[in-house]
Amino acid sequence: MYDGELSVWRNLMEVGTQCLGEEQYIKAEEYYTQGLLKAYQLTVPEIVAFTLRLLATVRVRLGNLEFAEEGFKEALRICQEIQNAKGMSEAWAGLASVSVKKGMLRDASREYELSISVYPSSSPPLRLGMLYADLGQVYATLKDWAMAKKAYEEAHKICRSNGFPKGEGELDVLLGELCFRQGNNKEAMINLKNACQIFAQIEDLIALSNTLQYLAFLYFDQNEMFLAFECQQRAVALCLKFDTSNVFSESCFFLSKIEQILENYEEAKYYLELSIQFYPDQNFDLALRFQSLAGLFFLSMDLAKAEIYYLKALSLFESIEDNLRIGEVYEALTTLKEIRESKVVPQKALVESEDKAQFHREFSLEALVRLAEFYEKRRNFRDALECYWKALELGRDAAIATDWIETSVQRVSKRLRQKK
Repeated sequence: MYDGELSVWRNLMEVGTQCLGEEQYIKAEEYYTQGLLKAYQLTVPEIVAFTLRLLATVRVRLGNLEFAEEGFKEALRICQEIQNAKGMSEAWAGLASVSVKKGMLRDASREYELSISVYPSSSPPLRLGMLYADLGQVYATLKDWAMAKKAYEEAHKICRSNGFPKGEGELDVLLGELCFRQGNNKEAMINLKNACQIFAQIEDLIALSNTLQYLAFLYFDQNEMFLAFECQQRAVALCLKFDTSNVFSESCFFLSKIEQILENYEEAKYYLELSIQFYPDQNFDLALRFQSLAGLFFLSMDLAKAEIYYLKALSLFESIEDNLRIGEVYEALTTLKEIRESKVVPQKALVESEDKAQFHREFSLEALVRLAEFYEKRRNFRDALECYWKALELGRDAAIATDWIETSVQRVSKRLRQKK
């Protein structure tokens, strides 16, 4: 009879665990609840405590935190009575997960510390590494940088000494993020580069792509655009193979920003168009992409296409009633209209190629200045500076006075430095 009951309990737990892994939490709760009833019939404390912990775990996922907490506390009580150290450790870890969900992070850190303190040396070391990593994340959220680093380094040491490279790479990423949040970009990059090497060696391309993008962001933040470009371009090539449309779109969008700063405008358009093509929703973020693409066409003086994409952006901003962005687009369209109307092409003047060139220079110079003034007014100083620089270059080529443009360059450069 006992063997039969044990077999039924084991089957219920296996099915429940499979449902838990597939994120079918309601079904998992049903199987674990039946398993708990069977565990009480078996009257084996270890089995009861184990079942209580799994049932409480799935209730955390379902947001039933009070029931989850009761389950972990009861499992802890049983394990303390029978001196089951591994069970006590897991129960404390479960209570810590409840505290994290409740936002009680000091309690969570204390509970993770207790979980680690009773973890038996005979149990799998990688689970202990996970506990240290969870503790580190709690301290990082609390901005207790020293304690977070200490916990992460313990987890990192366990992964390295036990031949778990994926965990080691993931801890390098967490340490890199920690350093970045403290403003230590140099150490952050060392950790992220280590992670990239590990992920490349074990051919974990998803993790490699994500880490390369993080590294690209750090280079971008430090204005090292060529290095940012190299990392992000590799990341885009990798995530094309396996990531969702949304992730690929975001990756292309960031690469387009880098290309714009590097003044590779045709490449910037290409990646921005890819980002739009793969973006799955009709929402604010898509509108931003249309607005950015319109700006690129505006910069290259393709006013017809600029207008098309501004109107696409406007339609989306209006659908979500974003009045600030609606105002920006209307102002851009007004500027575009004024540029078109400010120069009427004199037919006779266009007979000679020299006249055509002169007209194009005057038209482009005025358009660039107007666009720069538009960006400056919107406090987009980086784009404003790019337009003023282009206008300055055009003015010098045309041998016209450029003192007033140089003054604008100096003014915007100063504001950009102050903003940083």
